[in-house]
Amino acid sequence: MAQDDTTKVKVLDKNVVSVVEDGNGTRVKVGEKSGVEVITDDWGDTTKVRIGSRTFKVIDDWDGTHIRVERDWDRKKWTGHFNAHWAGIEWGVNIFQDVDYSMYGGYEFMELHHGKSITFNLNLMEWAFRNDANNFALVTGAGFSFMDFAFDNPISIEVIDGRIEPFDLPDPGGVKKTKLNVSYLTVPLMLELKTPFRLNHTRVYLAGGVIGGLHLGSHTKYKYKRDKYKDKSNFKVNQLKYDITGRLGIGDFCIFANYSMTPLFRNNKGPELHPLTIGVSFPNI
Repeated sequence: MAQDDTTKVKVLDKNVVSVVEDGNGTRVKVGEKSGVEVITDDWGDTTKVRIGSRTFKVIDDWDGTHIRVERDWDRKKWTGHFNAHWAGIEWGVNIFQDVDYSMYGGYEFMELHHGKSITFNLNLMEWAFRNDANNFALVTGAGFSFMDFAFDNPISIEVIDGRIEPFDLPDPGGVKKTKLNVSYLTVPLMLELKTPFRLNHTRVYLAGGVIGGLHLGSHTKYKYKRDKYKDKSNFKVNQLKYDITGRLGIGDFCIFANYSMTPLFRNNKGPELHPLTIGVSFPNI
């Protein structure tokens, strides 16, 4: 009879990688509790990759190779920590609200092409400070936000005499794309609540709060059929901002809206524009 053969790699008394070989196959586990686990049976016909509560089975049988996705609902039971919904990826559409072009005589030169004005958020870390009942928590973390503001008119912007000014692009009929890109380091402070409502064994959750942003950089880009031009500058963007956010989700999907209480540009350095982003989030992927 085969004996168990176990190999463990530890860092500071915590298992980082465990490899167990027995009569049933080989099991490789990365991390503890809800980490990543790879299981191969003794015949090599089925390989299971478990990530959290989801199991991806790669099955090789007479019908060929196919993949099956299963979910272990028992893993959704209380585990001693609050499963927050910040870390993950997000996409959203940008809109300008509460605009004021009075210093430009009402010329709204930064009107947006909303279909191309997209925000991509990469939220990397999260921490949750929960209550004893484990049904709400104060959530924080860190991430990066990359915001595109695609102009609907064949213009770009530049800084002249310390303020934002528009300039018309040559050959306006040949312009394929013109935009301003702004990137931020983001830190949220949200209250997340697990509601008593469920859908397919999964609770609906609500979250709201503020997201602080530190301006990291910005550039304009305009593109023709064969040529493209890029100009890096701070473009008088506010160095710090804060957004009001609201979120409604279930499982690993939610919808969100972020409204910037801080204008995009510094006071009297450009038009007063407050970005609103509406989109979808895929946390815990």
